[in-house]
Amino acid sequence: MEEIIHAAKELGINHKIFTSSKTSEFYSDHQWSVIQNSQVGPVINAVPDIKIADTVPWEEWFFMDEEIHHHILFLKKHPKSTEVWEGSLDDKEHPKQVLGFTWHVFNEKDVTPYLNQLPTKIP
Repeated sequence: MEEIIHAAKELGINHKIFTSSKTSEFYSDHQWSVIQNSQVGPVINAVPDIKIADTVPWEEWFFMDEEIHHHILFLKKHPKSTEVWEGSLDDKEHPKQVLGFTWHVFNEKDVTPYLNQLPTKIP
């Protein structure tokens, strides 16, 4: 978690959103990582088990074009989805477990983790 806290500070995000008890509970099944991206620098990733990624998103936070981006990505189209993204299997700048799938993406202005914005945890 130290790596996430350090990256959050570097991105200008209040790191406490990643260390709250709600985040710990709602994201207990996610793998957290920070990956250096050649275009945008550090990217915080929260990746669920792929088997539940239709309803539980992969999320990433990064700084680009003078603002923080919070991408929320599902394997099934979400009503807010505005684009699709698919990483090739040899991609080195995204988590390995998300590669080779088509993800439906939207950028959320609120940097709060998506599941924390819901009233209850998705099973």
